Amino acid sequence: MKIENGYLLHETIENGERVAIIATGIKRPTANRKTGNMVQIWIILADQNPVAAVQSGLDANTICQGCPFSSGNGCYVNAGQAPLAVWKTYKAGKYPRLEPMDYEKVFKGKKVRFGAYGNPTLIPLAMVKAIAKVSSGWTGYFHNWRELGQAKAKAYNAYFMASTESETSFDLANTQGLRVFHANVKQPENTVECLSDSHGISCADCQLCQGWNKRAKNVWINPHGSRVKKAIKASK
Repeated sequence: MKIENGYLLHETIENGERVAIIATGIKRPTANRKTGNMVQIWIILADQNPVAAVQSGLDANTICQGCPFSSGNGCYVNAGQAPLAVWKTYKAGKYPRLEPMDYEKVFKGKKVRFGAYGNPTLIPLAMVKAIAKVSSGWTGYFHNWRELGQAKAKAYNAYFMASTESETSFDLANTQGLRVFHANVKQPENTVECLSDSHGISCADCQLCQGWNKRAKNVWINPHGSRVKKAIKASK
């Protein structure tokens, strides 16, 4: 098969809205200095562009469910940049569908960022397992751990970090046995600061955020991005 730079992996429904799962950066390395060279997997609404979804609040009820930073309330991702470009390419039909039998050809030896935008828990767990199995590492974060229920949240936490932002959500996630990535101005005890911030190590090289690891601490990061003031307010 000819290896493309981007693929449509899956389409699903969340709260009545169509959702597309897309992988990019297969052939060309990402320019993201924080993450490093990783395949980017995007979770986007199929029928509304990301900017409009943020403005209407539809993102908060679908692809970004559970995240207090959604709908323009502090998310560091600019929906009008990469997410919009991915959506336009998807709507133009330029992402061929990738079948599971070809995952090894596409993902083998590559680091994968599950959820460059959106909750990667919208990717079927069997698909997550299959991609992770052939990759050389990954990261992932999900905010909808409360909505999923404890059993399903634990299953996804094997691969992705449960995102928290307040002291209450941090304590609750830990009580439920989840490994956490915490965004707040205050660092909780027994956490390690994101190594990208503290040591300039890229996510591709760090790999602390591969979900559950009983030997690894929870990870903490100070809110960042162009909407940091809103993020700090939302994390209280």
